[in-house]
Amino acid sequence: MDYSAEQAMELEALQAIYDDELQVYTGTTPAGWADTVGETYKITITPLEEGEELQEGSSANTELSMELLFAHTQAYPDSPPCFKLRAVYGLSDADLAACSQCLAEQVQQNLGMAMVFTLITSAKEWLRERSTQSATLDPEAAAKKAAAEDEVRRAALRAHGTTVTPETFKAWKLKFDAELAAAKARAVEAGVEDDRARRLTGKQYFLQERGDATLE
Repeated sequence: MDYSAEQAMELEALQAIYDDELQVYTGTTPAGWADTVGETYKITITPLEEGEELQEGSSANTELSMELLFAHTQAYPDSPPCFKLRAVYGLSDADLAACSQCLAEQVQQNLGMAMVFTLITSAKEWLRERSTQSATLDPEAAAKKAAAEDEVRRAALRAHGTTVTPETFKAWKLKFDAELAAAKARAVEAGVEDDRARRLTGKQYFLQERGDATLE
């Protein structure tokens, strides 16, 4: 295969398709791109196609965007091209890693064929799907928000005693059953039924336990 000719034809096709959107990248070459030949190119990718408008009522975040850098390698397309995604707006490092993994899978499936157009298309499809997800914080911000909310909840518990939740009720119920069984066992062993074990209802015991916990 004449790799140089294949690469030149692909670039010509990409320039015809994307026109001014496809530009020569003049920044620092990403680390690990030692086997590249020719220029490094960049293209900005957004969720919408050219001329496409967001449908009324859609919750898609069309402001999301990223930049794809790519360059041919010596034996491309029989060897993978070099590529790198960079966030332009609204994407986290985790988002870029997920999309990069998607593109890496496309590379393996398309070895031996010109594939940059496929990578651009796949990145756009990934971004479209990401843009339609309900608006959420990036994972790091979401973790911080969850931790802050948990601390507020814990502070409220310390200030007002134990809140009744399915989890706290289950824990209490296990304790209640165990102590009630132990009380009955002691009463039977002594030959006298323990009046407290016989008469105290679960509700009374639970309220008493909550009162003791609050006093503590």
